[in-house]
Amino acid sequence: MATSMIRCVWRSRSDRSLLAKCAGFALSGRCLSDFRWVSNSSVVFATKSSLMNRKRDVPYLYRESSHTAMSAPPWKEAASLIVVSRAPLRDVVGRDLASAMIATVWNNQSKQRVSRCDYRVLMVKRSSLSSFMANAYVYPGGLCERCDFSADWWDVFEAAGASRESLLRDVCGRTLGPRPPMIEKPITLSHQNLRPEDHLPGDLAYRISAIRETFEETGVLLLTKAPRASYSVTTEAVSEGLDATEWRQRLREDPANFAKICREVGLCPNVWALHEWWDWLTPISVGHRRYDTMFYLCCLDKQPEVVLDQSEVITLKWCTPEGMLEDYSTGAVFLAPPQVYETSRLLNMSSFSALSEFACSRAAEGCEQWMPVIASANDGAVSLLPGDDLYPDDPDYYGRGPGPEYPFNLEELRKRCQNLHRMEVQGPLCTAFCNITPPKGHLQPLTFKGPPSLVPSML
Repeated sequence: MATSMIRCVWRSRSDRSLLAKCAGFALSGRCLSDFRWVSNSSVVFATKSSLMNRKRDVPYLYRESSHTAMSAPPWKEAASLIVVSRAPLRDVVGRDLASAMIATVWNNQSKQRVSRCDYRVLMVKRSSLSSFMANAYVYPGGLCERCDFSADWWDVFEAAGASRESLLRDVCGRTLGPRPPMIEKPITLSHQNLRPEDHLPGDLAYRISAIRETFEETGVLLLTKAPRASYSVTTEAVSEGLDATEWRQRLREDPANFAKICREVGLCPNVWALHEWWDWLTPISVGHRRYDTMFYLCCLDKQPEVVLDQSEVITLKWCTPEGMLEDYSTGAVFLAPPQVYETSRLLNMSSFSALSEFACSRAAEGCEQWMPVIASANDGAVSLLPGDDLYPDDPDYYGRGPGPEYPFNLEELRKRCQNLHRMEVQGPLCTAFCNITPPKGHLQPLTFKGPPSLVPSML
């Protein structure tokens, strides 16, 4: 690909603070390749249309190269895993049994939220040196590799008791209706001129990616023999006979070693336990790296031991959805918008059993690819999602034109629309607003306002 260096040109000393104030983002360098995610912030760039608005003192971008031809994909494919575990009894009951009888109580003395939510979600914090999402709490996951699509996996599954026919029927064939582009035509293969028919289907490959990356980052390993049922509502992580240190080192050396490890232990990736959740594509105006990421959800009956790799991720949280959003609202942690949205969806579910059953049954409806469209407002930014009145009919997937700008503040912009499906960004905080019925039978995110209110996002 012909590279095009992008630099930020500042027209006043207040440019940085204005951009951070309006969009909740901070810049840490002059060149696009130098930008990094930092704590409680993200990266966003002003559009070219800002140059025409002389009343607003904002930075703008220009290209030092006129080369626009692209011989490589504008984004890479990735997989992420929302790991949900049944909470230990002590976490559910707590010191006061009566406190578990109500949905949510804000304890003004201890300043801790007591919830009857009987599950915990695994979130890991990326290192400050990470090339993407530095210092952010995310779900485990990472890039999909070509080896995840390797036809050698058929033999691995066969040795563990799962035939190709059963995998195509029970995993790939479970989902009905149209599929997102990363499933129908994976760019991991197409941009290397590889024939999909000679490789694993995306429904299997991305699950393998999610399992491999989760193990590499956290030590949580989801391997199994072929299950008797066609799918698993809940499962357990592998712990016995696990040499996490050696195996993870082998994966760092070569991701293709994952298949070799599976052969050695006579197990296969537990693709049956990963329920398709949603597909998020990084917007064009955020950062210098873009990913088309398939999110899966997996429910574990027991909370596994987590051993962080201390490389990409440095710490972790087993948290309730409202607990994580509470920490986010107070600035204790930083979450990227997709994590805010998906965690806000989980607010609908306080029961491990209900969530696991929902995830398993809903996965049959599949998912859509969502690319947020970032628009600017007078007092912040809005991340528009499909179904919102302001979401464009023909979104710009390649950054060929400027993003929309609105001469209103966020509240005024909200009141002018009937159908809302967006995330509003002010400072470092992002809040979900949704009053439409999500597609594919999915959960509507709840608008989290911080203690003590938790309200539905229906306006």
